[in-house]
Amino acid sequence: MQYLFIFLGGAVGALLRYLLSFINTSFEMPIGTFIANLCGAFLMGFLGTLAIQYFNNSPMLKKGITTGFIGSLTTFSTFQFELVQFFESGSFILLIVYALTSYIFGILLCFLGVRLGAKIS
Repeated sequence: MQYLFIFLGGAVGALLRYLLSFINTSFEMPIGTFIANLCGAFLMGFLGTLAIQYFNNSPMLKKGITTGFIGSLTTFSTFQFELVQFFESGSFILLIVYALTSYIFGILLCFLGVRLGAKIS
């Protein structure tokens, strides 16, 4: 049954990730991946904190949200591939800006999500 929750959460997250990928078409930076990963970082902090408080008795729902939905929404491998593409094309400034903003804002948003989740719970 746990696999069903992960599957359903994953389907929703993957669909949202796919829709966000269309944002990439008119920007030099891969905005869709950037948005997906930052939203995922915030949601992991926020929903992960709430899940500890409210879903302890429902580990299947917790896995569906974290592993399924957030896991399929975020995309570390695409992020790494995009960094390699910047490197290979000689776009070193974009590589550094994209990497640093992704990591710094990702950590910050996850932290804010944890804090907000703790306030609510």
